[in-house]
Amino acid sequence: MSSLSQSHSLVTGERTHRAEVASRIARWVDYGFSVLYVLFFVRLVLEFLQARRASGFYELIAGVTNPFYAPFKYIVATHTVDGAPIVWPLVVAILGYMLLHALVRGILRLVARG
Repeated sequence: MSSLSQSHSLVTGERTHRAEVASRIARWVDYGFSVLYVLFFVRLVLEFLQARRASGFYELIAGVTNPFYAPFKYIVATHTVDGAPIVWPLVVAILGYMLLHALVRGILRLVARG
């Protein structure tokens, strides 16, 4: 085997390995963001339904989402429509994390292509 073909197979193998690693990381990133989206959606529904803040389930959801929600908490005002609150900061947080998710996936695609 010539040194050129050995070099080509090494580069191809390295790209394949990098693509596999990036693919695994992308799956974990997707999973993490999916969990976060579901938790934010549950919190949004609980807020809309005006769930009791003292209930254990609300405290659990709020406790898990608070660290991720904190940067967005006071970014815009909450409004009420027919007495039901629309928590716009939660909507903005979901959109912000969707953008971050897309950015991370884009970076992973660039790394995989090498």
